[in-house]
Amino acid sequence: MKERRSELKTGEVVSTKAGRLKCKTIIHAVRPIWNNGMDQEMYYLSRAVQNCLAVLEEKSYTSIAIPAISTGIFGIPIEEGTKCTVTAIKEYLDTQTNSKIKHICLIDVQKEVIRAFRHHLETVFGISKSRDTASSNASLPGSQQEPSSMTPRTNETSREYDGIEINLMIDSISNVSLDVIVNSTNKNLELNNGSISKFILNAAGPEIQNECNQRYPQGISTSKIAVTKGYNLNCKNVFHLVLPPWDENSPDSILANLTQIITTCLEKAERMGAKSLAFPILGAGTLKYPIEELPRTMYEAVKNYSNQNSSQIKVVNFVVYPQDTEIAKLFHEYLQNKQENEGFHSKEIFNLNVNEEIIKQHLTSFTIQESQDGSSDVQDDDEDIDDKDDEDEEIEDNVSAGQKDVGVTLKFFAEYKNLDNAIETVKKEYDSLLTTQKIPFDVDLTESRKLSLRDISRTHKIQISVSDTITIYGRQSHVKDAKLSVQSLLMEFKETEEETLIKEMVQWSYFDENFPENLRMFSDKKNAKLERAYLQKKKFLDWNKIKYDFQKMSFRLGGREFKIKRKQILKEEPIPDTWSPMEDGELIKIVPVKNGPEYDDIEATFRQNLPSYRIIKIERIQNKTLYHGYQALKRKFEVENPNITNEVDGLWHGTAEGSIEGINKSGFNRSYCGKNATAFGNGVYFARRIHYSANDKYSVPDANKTKRIYKCSVLVGRMMQGHRRLKVLQDSYNSAVDDIQRPRIYVVFHDFQAYPNYLITFSV
Repeated sequence: MKERRSELKTGEVVSTKAGRLKCKTIIHAVRPIWNNGMDQEMYYLSRAVQNCLAVLEEKSYTSIAIPAISTGIFGIPIEEGTKCTVTAIKEYLDTQTNSKIKHICLIDVQKEVIRAFRHHLETVFGISKSRDTASSNASLPGSQQEPSSMTPRTNETSREYDGIEINLMIDSISNVSLDVIVNSTNKNLELNNGSISKFILNAAGPEIQNECNQRYPQGISTSKIAVTKGYNLNCKNVFHLVLPPWDENSPDSILANLTQIITTCLEKAERMGAKSLAFPILGAGTLKYPIEELPRTMYEAVKNYSNQNSSQIKVVNFVVYPQDTEIAKLFHEYLQNKQENEGFHSKEIFNLNVNEEIIKQHLTSFTIQESQDGSSDVQDDDEDIDDKDDEDEEIEDNVSAGQKDVGVTLKFFAEYKNLDNAIETVKKEYDSLLTTQKIPFDVDLTESRKLSLRDISRTHKIQISVSDTITIYGRQSHVKDAKLSVQSLLMEFKETEEETLIKEMVQWSYFDENFPENLRMFSDKKNAKLERAYLQKKKFLDWNKIKYDFQKMSFRLGGREFKIKRKQILKEEPIPDTWSPMEDGELIKIVPVKNGPEYDDIEATFRQNLPSYRIIKIERIQNKTLYHGYQALKRKFEVENPNITNEVDGLWHGTAEGSIEGINKSGFNRSYCGKNATAFGNGVYFARRIHYSANDKYSVPDANKTKRIYKCSVLVGRMMQGHRRLKVLQDSYNSAVDDIQRPRIYVVFHDFQAYPNYLITFSV
């Protein structure tokens, strides 16, 4: 140090070891002496500060404590000196695109200096300070994403255009909390028709139907929009629209119309002052729009609107019903592809202050501290934060897994009377950054699958626990991304289970027609793809750049032609004689039963056991996929349990209106496990006695006091005694019961173990 003293000029710096001080190095600056501004004192002070920061970068250090240089015996006025220091820091950070600096601490022993630092931080960095909160809405420079930006940022999911955040949400549309919810309905605005309208009607209450009737007594025409209040929904308004059905002869016109009506919704919402909208997947239900066209069409409609308008709309959610796994997967893959190939990304900024500390993107904190003895206590970040690799942890029921707690020491410098308030403010601010999300699941979470969840918890730095649902806990931005990853993983698990089931029934294979003896099996995934397309009576399947021709039963690859072959492993049961005719490719049909033996049998049961109730309607559920899956499992049970009765007909299952569409489409899968009862195991419950399932706890009345119950066939196989903690059946058992000798309640755990024959809607 002595050897270099004569070499240093004003504004230059040199670093030395720290000795016994709690830091890695000391940077010594040659500060200017005040001469009323005659000797370029502010220039040399600014140069000294920036040289200190440059040394920090060279040594790859991340934190520094800077006092009010030259404001003491060297004479620079406090106002000018503190402003120059803060300005020098900002100018330095503005020029750094990949700064390693995380924490800058401005420190001094004088309260007057501290107040001056605070003031100039607010003015130079644009930090607006509130009396009620320590939060800041301004960004500090030095961010890797936007190194020179000083404008306030908002959460956004976008490409190169401004403003509109596009999210994929897996939930019922009625659970959305945004300014506007869009509803696809019919011309008469009869909200009790159509799955989306029903959800909205039930959640909003009858007032929403009354407003439709009063304001639009003649209904609305196709591609028009009716506007009502949200009532009990978590929104201000509902936009009811009518779409034309799909027309194979004019697909471009139909999709153009869909784009236009989405644009109209955005325009109308903006005129009404709304900032956020939720769209269901328009056209995906009974209108039969091809679902593979919808992600691109809906996304591009919002993107183009955003490109062409300076919009006040900030958020658009595409909402997919949880049971629509194929649609959810298509949207997820499309948005993910946009992110990977076009720079579509999500930026989320969270603010947290400790006194004047701002935790922001690249510059983690900027702190002003008043020292009692003039010394600084800045520790090395590597010593403060434990970033060791996580040890392997399994995810088990009610046991969180993933990231271990990462410790960060926060030191508070304040007058004693303000200390409690400061600590409480930090706790509230930190808690506001955290969130919990629960995800239902209807797949078997084996140990290997739990390991995949653990990988997600590590990747996204969140905690995951598994019980009746999958619970994700952590920072909001991390949880949001992790939720999409978990939902995508669950879709993969679901597809794998379906692929395994299809493989047990049908096997597709291929061979070179010149070498027919070299027969090779398709993978489980491709086997399932081919079978689904075949059952839907498609002429071709285009997948992974290969076109499979079901008419010629062949495909071409690498200039060679291969033949494909379908082998029925399990003989497919014919559909029951009692079913109404179904068209080719029609997989589901809900048929009203108005008379005949089926009706009389159910009516007699009601008359005898539920005399105070009136049947409104009876519907037969004709679902080919469910039925064949049920029959395949029945044959499997009969082979494994040849000497017992494996099936019980005429069992009852009460449910709520919101579950009807999912059960009719996918059966009693594991998403219904433990929903209303757990006394004999965490499965799906069926009862011999109708009055048990008709209880309001299970057959939940809607707003009109209408109730619903299914009459089912159930594969019980080998039964074991159920108990409250039962989550997985013991080996070789197929179901659990309340009483082995005289069972009245049956609990099943397999997706195809029950078939919903009839849905009965009834009321008092």
